[in-house]
This record gives sequence, structure tokens and C-alpha cells, in this order.
Amino acid sequence: MKQVDLTADKQMAMLADRYSQRADAYDGLWSPIIRPAGERLIAHLPLSSTTKYVIDIGTGAGALLPAIERSAPSAVIVGVDRSQGMLRLAKKKHSTPLALMDVQKLALPANRFEVAVVAFVLFHLPFPERCLAEVNRVLQPGGAVGTVTWGSENEPLASATWDEELQEAGAQVIGLPAVDNRTCCDSSQKMTTLLEQADFVTIKVWTESIEHRWRSEDHFDYQVRMNSRLRLQSLDVEDREACLRRVRDRLSDADDEHYVYRGEVFMATAFKADPRVGNQ
Repeated sequence: MKQVDLTADKQMAMLADRYSQRADAYDGLWSPIIRPAGERLIAHLPLSSTTKYVIDIGTGAGALLPAIERSAPSAVIVGVDRSQGMLRLAKKKHSTPLALMDVQKLALPANRFEVAVVAFVLFHLPFPERCLAEVNRVLQPGGAVGTVTWGSENEPLASATWDEELQEAGAQVIGLPAVDNRTCCDSSQKMTTLLEQADFVTIKVWTESIEHRWRSEDHFDYQVRMNSRLRLQSLDVEDREACLRRVRDRLSDADDEHYVYRGEVFMATAFKADPRVGNQ
């Protein structure tokens, strides 16, 4: 599998395009799996009826905006993302201000927001430390940031069946030249170091688990529209249809345990130093 050597900007542009193409599938199939973790993170942030300004970094289709609104009902919430397709979905469902923006170069004023949410974003960035430095810049002194990133994942047993049948069919293994840098932040120490490098203080990092039981048809849809989409497209029509039939046949009597997804995430909260009161 040949990897294409692209600049960081081109990688990010390709990643944004990939999310735009899969926006509907992501919003309907994958977002419900990871949204609860983001909502639990939000519960740890200092949001209240007196909060005025919040920013949701990598807002996507706006999955976390309702939870932020519930916790900060009077706040102006700004969502930013680099994917036009994801923002297009968000605009259909939410009236909050939304902006197409590189989260590593925020076109926003300094010292503006009281709270920033950075959920499932950092591992997609070639330079996650730049994003956190920008978050620090736009936060008010004493402002809070919350992040959640991937640790480990255990795919459902049904996913292995897909991999086996795709390989048997001769589907290409696609080496996407897009950022998936999970090793940047897959431990408490790495997350702490990233936040310290961005001059955050009072850092707290902890782990939580994710478990989701797919409906069999939803998992099939997820594979076709997202996870195995490019590999399926590498096959001609006849081979693709035959591969799909074999997957259905093999999974026709699979029990519920074949569709259990489990993962671990690292959550963190931290604060921008406030020189008026010292470190929090």
C-alpha cells in the first residue's frame, strides 16, 4: 500500500472533503455512538446560565450543540469546522453561529470565549498543539477547555467478517493521505503534555469507556456508506455485489455479541492561566 506524501494543508483539505462526502452517514450512524462521550465531557465544564460565550471546535454536524445549549442556555455558542458538508447539515438543524474555519488558525479575536469544547478533533490534526494554542488564545483568562480523544478501540466481530470478505474479493486497501494521528494523544501523559505546551494549567485527565450495540442493518449500512466504502468502490459491480451477498450470508445468523463495539477515550479539562488570580 503506497502512502502519498502530501503537505499538512492538503491532508487537511482531503480530510475535510472526506467528511463532507460522508456527512449524512456520519451524522446518522457514527455520531450517535460518540456523542454520549462528548456530552459527559460537557458535564465536567463550568457552563451555567451566566456563561456568555462558548466555542465548539470541530463542531461537525453540531451533535454536541444541544448539550452545550442545555448547560449554557444564555450563551452565544459558535461552532467551527473545516468540512463544508458537515456544516451544511449543522445549519439545517441549529441556529447557532457556524463558521468554516481551520481549527489550527482560528480567525477569531483573542480573549473572547469562556469555555471551549474540543471533542474527537486533536488526532485529526497534523499539529494538535497549534489547535490548543489557538484555543488558549481565544479563551478569556481563566477560561476552560474540555477535550476528548481516542485511546483504544475494539471493533465488533462482524467487522472482521467484512475485512475477510473484502480481502477475498480483492478489494484494494486504501492508504488515505489524511491525518489520523491517534498516537499524539492516546495516553494521559500525552494529553497532559499537549495541554501544558499550550500553556494551560490545572489539567485533569481521565479515561472513560464507550460501548455500543449495533443493530445488524445499521452496521451493514455503516460499512457500506463509511468504513468500507472506498474498498467496495475499488471492486467492479459484479464483484462488489457478490462480496455484499457473502457478507450477508455469513452474518445472517450472527448473535448480538457480534455487533458490540467497545472503546476507551481520554478526557481532559484545563484552564487558561489568569494572571489576576494566579493558577487555578
